[in-house]
Amino acid sequence: MLLVAATAVAASSMLSPHAPAAAAPPVVHAVPVAQAPPLAQPAEALAPAQRLAPIAPIAPVEPVAPAPVAPANFPMAPVPRCDILSNFGDGRSGGRAHEGIDILATKGQEVFAMVDGTLTLQVVAGSNQSGASLSGNLWQLTAATGGTYYIYAHLSAFADGLSKGSKVTKGQLIGYVGDTGNPGAGNYHLHFEIHPGGGAAVDPLTLLRPVPVECKVY
Repeated sequence: MLLVAATAVAASSMLSPHAPAAAAPPVVHAVPVAQAPPLAQPAEALAPAQRLAPIAPIAPVEPVAPAPVAPANFPMAPVPRCDILSNFGDGRSGGRAHEGIDILATKGQEVFAMVDGTLTLQVVAGSNQSGASLSGNLWQLTAATGGTYYIYAHLSAFADGLSKGSKVTKGQLIGYVGDTGNPGAGNYHLHFEIHPGGGAAVDPLTLLRPVPVECKVY
């Protein structure tokens, strides 16, 4: 069969001298192909990674202590100790009456501003200021409106950056519980007074209730 087909084609070519010549095959241009990188040999693949440059050590981050949070409507932190003596009006030496309450605490417990206002009086323990030997370190905080003022006495220290005339906001840290003045060494407590409208002192307990749950009243 193949021989017959070839003969027929040859005969046809001879019988048609004017038949068109067969088309030339297309020219194919070779395009260079990038060589892929050789695969790593097993020994190279299993070799440990090489560090190209030393890595600087990361400095440890120092923890930041959270800011103390003032309790609602109370002049100091209620922990670790808060024993309130309901002793407003008790007699004191020289025929005077106790014009506040004493809140027994530990040295350094935080003391806070009761209202927005101004620190209108600062008494420094050991100074020659009037009443310094009795009150020790003392703040008088006067409310921004209404004239009501608050007394905080026997502080171990004042909060940094504050002085007479400083403006403070409600709940701001203003000092720390101590035993300065006449309480006696180690008798750490906050003497606290309230003078509504700038007048005579009233029993603070009537305005501070309910007291924090951590506090006990005696």
